[in-house]
This record gives sequence, structure tokens and C-alpha cells, in this order.
Amino acid sequence: MLFLAAAILSASIHVFGVVEAPPATSATVVSATDSGPASTSALVLERACVVDEADELDGARCLGELTRASSASLDVLRQTLDPAGDDIGTTSSALTADVAPATVLAWWESLDRVHQDRLTTALPGLVGNLEGVPYAARDTANRSFLSDAVAALDIRLAGGSTSPDDLARAAMLDEVGAALADRTSGTADRHLVALDTVMPGRAAVVVGDLDTADDVSVLVPGMLFTVSGQIVDWSETAGDLYDEQAAWATLLAGRSADAPQTTAVVAWMGYRTPDLTNVYSLDLARVGAAHLADAIAGLDAVRAADPARVTVVAHSYGSTAATMALSSGRVTVDSLVLLGSPGSVVETATQLAVVGSDVYAAAGSFDPVAGSGAFGADPGSAAFGAVLMHTGGGPDGLTGQALSAALGHNDYLRPGTESLRSIALIGLGHGELVDVDERTPGTGGPELPDIALVRPQDLYARD
Repeated sequence: MLFLAAAILSASIHVFGVVEAPPATSATVVSATDSGPASTSALVLERACVVDEADELDGARCLGELTRASSASLDVLRQTLDPAGDDIGTTSSALTADVAPATVLAWWESLDRVHQDRLTTALPGLVGNLEGVPYAARDTANRSFLSDAVAALDIRLAGGSTSPDDLARAAMLDEVGAALADRTSGTADRHLVALDTVMPGRAAVVVGDLDTADDVSVLVPGMLFTVSGQIVDWSETAGDLYDEQAAWATLLAGRSADAPQTTAVVAWMGYRTPDLTNVYSLDLARVGAAHLADAIAGLDAVRAADPARVTVVAHSYGSTAATMALSSGRVTVDSLVLLGSPGSVVETATQLAVVGSDVYAAAGSFDPVAGSGAFGADPGSAAFGAVLMHTGGGPDGLTGQALSAALGHNDYLRPGTESLRSIALIGLGHGELVDVDERTPGTGGPELPDIALVRPQDLYARD
């Protein structure tokens, strides 16, 4: 770890209170506070950020060094970083690998507004992806990070000096920008609360205000979803769920004379999903589970004084990743919805960190993945203990509205379906209004094919 951390600094990434003077004048290194003796990057890193006995990076101490960094040192650091490259992601990971979001929040709140603005200007890709930093600040930082990255790539592409990933990265970032600008669905503003420019990219777009919403739903995608290909679609899906929840919140408030609940929906694409060549491996699910747990822990930290009700809505392979995250012992959520799941890594819903085991499953009659048990227990089975949602459509029991069926693998989140109506109600804490599927688990549809025979268009072609 010491070698990795020293390499970060020696590659002109002088985060930890050290800046390198211009080569033409001096090769010495001075402290971030512009006082104190000259030192080498590795020695300063070892003194400031490494626990000597364990030989590991101490992220909390590193954040402290950022607190003491001068404007001049932060400006130099900004100039050394590639705004469209991999180094900011490496730096972020190294800084926060061992730091709890609550610690990050305490650190951020200890800074005055001037220093927060300095860090956001100099290190937008770092600030925007620190779990524990409030989401309004992360949105500001990530939009700046996105703008800087697009501008840098435009210059490279115009000059012909590109790296192998630059064309793909530029296309991916264009899609992120399109997702933020899109207003096909969702009546609330959109916010960019996570952005990793390292291909294939990671991002999270929020419809609504994550800092204040009463109810938060996190949408976790399954296989074949990429930022380049699906971030616009996934953000529209988040908007569809937001609109459904807003309508139900208003209706339910009218019935009880309470103020409508406020909501936020996260189009979370925070991990690399598999394709048909590696779908049988759970390696990407494990990584996704860790990132999902980080995101939930970050939300818990930011909202500690005013907790939101949190629902995870996970589709396909993402449902397996979600069961990993919620059986890790790291985080707890209020509700969990597993859509078209190929399997849970635990045997029963009671083994998941969900308040009151408020777990739901949906298995469309013509879904070739749901019930396959490819990765463990079938969440739709009676033995698992989840509520099996009715997805066959019919009149809404409260409004009389005709609801369409969700039969295939990608139907569950379509507007107008019974399943979207149920997911919206679950996210609002009204799972008691969800119609239950009384079928014997495993019946009511065709024989399920082997998952390896499923066509890509069956899995992600939503429209």
C-alpha cells in the first residue's frame, strides 16, 4: 500500500500538503501551507498519511492534509491531474478506502465555505465522489468534473493526440450530459451525484433532492447495462418511478390530510455489469455490492440528522448484487424489491438487512431469468419469504385505473404497469397496498430456458 500511495504522489499528484516547484526554478518540494522544510513526496506521504506499523494509507489523515492545503498547492495539483483520465479515480480510492462516510461528512463540515469552494474547484472529481459529502455539493462538483473532462477530450480529439479510450470516453460523457438534460420523465430537477470517467464508466443521476427527500429509491441495474448505452434510459426510468411516486404521495396525503411525502429516485449505475461472456461469474456482483453498500452508507451519513426511508429496487443480476450488499453487515435499508432475479446469495429474506424483512419479488410469467436460481435461492419462492407481487395487471383497487401486465424481463418498470404502481407504493412505505400473487411459485408461465440461451435483446431492449 505504501508503494501505491507513494506512486500516486511521485506521479505529480501532490495531494497531501506538498507541491512540486516548477522544474525551471527548483526541484524542491514545499509544504501546502507554504511553510516548513522541503521534503520528498514519499517522505511527506509516509509522515502524513501512512500508519507506520501497518504500512497502510490513513485516509482520515490525508483528508486532514487537504484541510491544511493552500490555494497555491491546490492550483498546482489541479494542473497535474488529467481531467479526463484515470488518476483522479485512483486518488479518490486511495484517499477514502479506509474512511467512513460519517468521517468524511465531519471533515467536510469542518471546512469553511471558502475552503469547500477551493477544493471543489481544484478537485471536482474527488469532491463529487466522496461518500459523506452532501449531495448538492457533489452535484456541483460532478457537473464541473463532467464539463472539464468533456473540454479536455474535445481538445485532444481536435488535436489528434488521443489515448485509446478517449473516443469511447467522450461518447460516454455525452450520454451523461444527455441524461442530466433529459426531461422525458420526472418533474423534479436532476442531479449528478457520482461520476467515474474510467471506462466503462460509472454514474448516478438523481431525480429529486437526495439531501431532503422523505423517501429515497435506488434503482440497481442488471447485466448489459453500461453508462454509454443506458444512462439516459435508466434516468428516464428513475423519472417514471418519481412521477408515479409523486402522484401516489399526493393521493395518499389527500386521504389522510397529511402533507405529501417528498421523494427522490437514484438511477444508480455504480458498477460494471456483466455481458453474456461473464454473466455466470459473481465477481462483478461482489464489486457492485461493495459500491452499493458505500452509496447507502453515504446516504445514511448525510441524512443522519433527518433519515430518509430507503428502498433498493434491483433488477436481474443487480438483484443478486443487492442481496450481497444487504447480507454484508455493512448497511440496512427499509425495503427491498427484487425484479426478475436470477437468485439470492442468502436462503431467506430474514437473512437480509431489511427492516422488518420488508422484501418483495416480481417474476413475470414470461421472464426467462426470474426463477432460474442461477445464483442462489429464488426470491419468488415461498421458502424465501418475500412478498410475491402480482404483475398480471387489471384494475387498480384504489383508483380503478386499468393497469397493464409486466410479463417479460424488462417490463417491471414500464409506465402503466401494475408492477411500477406497486414499486412506487413500496418506496413510499405502503407495501400493504401491493396486490399479492397467489400463484404457486414456479407456475403460471413457460418452462424457463437456460440463462445462457437468453438473447441480449431479451435482457436490455426496454422499448
